[in-house]
Amino acid sequence: MNKLNRTILRAGLMGMLLVGTTCSLSANHPGAPPADDAVVLTGWLHVDDLHMGDVILEVEVNGEFRQGSISESGRFTVELPADAEATLRFEKPGHLPKEVQVDTRFIRDGGRNQRTRHVKFAVILEQKRHMGGFVYPDP
Repeated sequence: MNKLNRTILRAGLMGMLLVGTTCSLSANHPGAPPADDAVVLTGWLHVDDLHMGDVILEVEVNGEFRQGSISESGRFTVELPADAEATLRFEKPGHLPKEVQVDTRFIRDGGRNQRTRHVKFAVILEQKRHMGGFVYPDP
């Protein structure tokens, strides 16, 4: 197992162990159950120094901007409505910013009986000094 895979695994396991420290950004009222056709994104952010205090998570949903938060373990939760186009932007000083695009316009396709869709993923922010001037051209 190479170093990157071990790092991703470690970050994911740390996030799963610290489930109680979840921070969420929701279209519903705080504490409300997810909407019937909501899409819940649960993610784990990894940075080399494991410090999340200066990470910024900005979420754009259908042209509206909101701030999200990330726990010290790197976990974040974002609830999106159906028929939305969203961009999650992660920023940390000294690292390349990264954007993740999510499109929920087709969640009703496919004939699934599940009302709430749940997507899990990981994001790794790379330090600029390790990237040799490279940048991400698009989300």
